[in-house]
Amino acid sequence: MSLGLPSHLSRAANSRALATAARWAALVCLVMAAVNVAVSTVGGTTGPTSWISTLVLLPMMALLVLLSRGRTVALTVAYLLVGAVCTFFYIYLLFESTPEYRDTNLLVVALPVVAMTLVGGTGTGSLVGVLWATLGFALAEAAVFLGATAAGRVFRPDAISLSAYLLLVGVLAFDGLTRGSRSRTQGAIHRAVRDARLVDLRRELLAESTADLHDTVLSELVAVATVEPGELPARLRQRIESDLLRLGAAGLPPDDVPTGDDDPWYESELRRAIEDARDEGLAVDVSGEREALGRLSADARRAVGLAVRQCLVNVLRHSGSATAEVAFSCGDASVSVMVVDGGRGFAVGSASSDRLGLRQSVHERISKAGGTVTVYSAEDVGTTVIMTLPVEEAA
Repeated sequence: MSLGLPSHLSRAANSRALATAARWAALVCLVMAAVNVAVSTVGGTTGPTSWISTLVLLPMMALLVLLSRGRTVALTVAYLLVGAVCTFFYIYLLFESTPEYRDTNLLVVALPVVAMTLVGGTGTGSLVGVLWATLGFALAEAAVFLGATAAGRVFRPDAISLSAYLLLVGVLAFDGLTRGSRSRTQGAIHRAVRDARLVDLRRELLAESTADLHDTVLSELVAVATVEPGELPARLRQRIESDLLRLGAAGLPPDDVPTGDDDPWYESELRRAIEDARDEGLAVDVSGEREALGRLSADARRAVGLAVRQCLVNVLRHSGSATAEVAFSCGDASVSVMVVDGGRGFAVGSASSDRLGLRQSVHERISKAGGTVTVYSAEDVGTTVIMTLPVEEAA
């Protein structure tokens, strides 16, 4: 019952389950005692006034109902004290009205004793439950002894109430002994879940780092391939050094990453991608509401910047076009960035290896940021990539 619960919750869950079962069982015992006396009275087995003895059981039933609404130590003690008094008068009146009953080894006598014993199931732990059960059993047996003695009958311990006491003590003891092994099992389950989550996080971080490295290296290789043989231009060297510094700072906390301006556009990965593409000879036209970039979260801005970088690299490598356009638009709940070129295009459904960058660096990045990607392309028509991302809730 408690295997799927954490260790700090399983004890309370077991205690509540045992308490509920004990209260209902005790109430059933009291009702059975009253029914038994009533049936015996109608059948002539007991005296005609024996039904009066069942009236003294009503306070015990009322306290059981109160215990079911809220378990407290005060109510439990009150139930034991009132129950002992009620049991005494019940036994005395039952024997006085029924001369045929010679001793206490009777079912009708054992039922209120069992109801008193079951109060042990309302404890908050195994040891506490055993102590309550022992106290209830002892008080009930003492009340039976005093009632039988006052009525001039012989006191004989009955097997039913003793068996109920031993059964309840056994259940509570078993629960206490096995609780340690359940805790160890639950701890192993939680450790396994934690380890699996750590593996997933490492895999996600590794995939993200690999994608960053792939996009950066591919972009730099394209830039180097377009320059004349000889020493690299100073601007290209600075760009490569900046990209390497950015890759090295990718694992730092956000507060440790060097930034120079609070404007989301000037410090965005998207602007750097456009400037890098222009350095490589691609004429990139920017249109639309570029300030809409500020409505995106930091992770979404970085994802769309890296995705646009890959789109512009694809224009340089595959389209044959010397121009491209990056357009912005925004709605109430989303921001769209569109990359358009007038190159040779391709069949969108193709799975050629040279389109892996579009699937991995564009689709997967935008999907992780909660957005969608739509690609329109046809041979000799050009390609349009539309990336739509949800705006940040705080914005």
